[in-house]
Amino acid sequence: MASPLLYDFYNKIITVPIADTSLDIQFLVDETRAAEHNLAPGIAYKKIIDAFGKQDLGGGVTVGITVVMLDGWRVAFAARAGPNTVSVAISGGNFVGEAGANPISPTAYTQVTISQSTSATLVSSAADTNLVYLVESLRSLHPGWGTAYFWDPDNGNDANAGTSPTAAVKTFGVAHGLVSAGRNDVIFCRPTGSSGTTTVATETLNITKNNLKVRGPGVMTRLIPTATSAPTINIAAENVEVSGFYVETAATGSQNAISVNGDNVLIRDCWIGNARGHGIALSSSARFRLLTSVIENCGGSGTGDGLNLGNSTTQSLISKAIIYNCKNGIALSGTGLSDNIIENSLIYKNTAYGITVGSGVLRTMIRGQNTITNNTTANTLDLGTDTYIETQAGGESASAIADAVWNEVIADHVTAGTTGKTLKDAKTKATLASLK
Repeated sequence: MASPLLYDFYNKIITVPIADTSLDIQFLVDETRAAEHNLAPGIAYKKIIDAFGKQDLGGGVTVGITVVMLDGWRVAFAARAGPNTVSVAISGGNFVGEAGANPISPTAYTQVTISQSTSATLVSSAADTNLVYLVESLRSLHPGWGTAYFWDPDNGNDANAGTSPTAAVKTFGVAHGLVSAGRNDVIFCRPTGSSGTTTVATETLNITKNNLKVRGPGVMTRLIPTATSAPTINIAAENVEVSGFYVETAATGSQNAISVNGDNVLIRDCWIGNARGHGIALSSSARFRLLTSVIENCGGSGTGDGLNLGNSTTQSLISKAIIYNCKNGIALSGTGLSDNIIENSLIYKNTAYGITVGSGVLRTMIRGQNTITNNTTANTLDLGTDTYIETQAGGESASAIADAVWNEVIADHVTAGTTGKTLKDAKTKATLASLK
């Protein structure tokens, strides 16, 4: 049990007795409140500390306690005789001085460490569950409220349970077999190789469980299979998320990097490159979302678009994407396509069109500050019905618009005394003068 703290009201020092090498924040609060309320001398002095926190967040979670030393008060650990320095610690909350002042009074042969806590302190397994719901509810799309499973392509073991980072499985196929369809489970890819880059070459990802989320750590986790028999990622389920991977196909064959046949699929924060076929191919898919991703260098087999929207693809949203050096950047063709949106994306230097909208495709909207430029055949081709293409989305350049405005002024305004007539006469005189 901790020894009672000693209060020097004249020098404003709280001393931790020599018998103790640690001070718990809650104990400091309890002892100080008692000292403040003592008739002599505490009640005659100003408040020593402010303390706040410990509000109940539910499920065994409370906000971490914070103590602020007021009016120049400080904490000291009793001086040691030496010659060896004794390490002492303050923990169990956050500990600071008022207005940035140092809350520690140094003493001989002591080294003080303050272990500040986070604002919320986890207390029980129930708290873990509640925090998962709190954190995942902040996601705008596809929250993962189910069980978390861990996949470590470097050092995992398929005999493991897969339910913690230290018990991760080695292959995606085993991890996929552990999840339950419809439960919003999450597979976290957690490589532990020392090189910093992990390449998964021995398997492709076949996702057939509804509501599954597969989340990687970023482009340093590379899905590049050697097999040519299937897409690198095949999504044949509803409400699936794939995020945080670099995706290629095998160096031969004609496979797509990602094939999607399911509704409400989200692909986010991925880098897709060097696909022999399409970067992403959609069919029979409603409400697909591609967000903050890159697609480049697709069509290595001779054909392949960055993003190919095929039959029965509706209400897709492509936003904040970069699509480069494919056949077409984005191609919409087939039957049953309608109400797809492309916005805020950079689509450039593709070998055919930036965006091509095929015959019978309904109500495609290309809006919201796209940059569609330097595509070889043309920036856009519209054969669809009720297509909307904003001017800045690969439309006329500023110089072309200026020329059109000039022609409008010169050709259509001929009434004497108007600005148009004056400009026309000035242009005519300048032309004649240049011929003399």
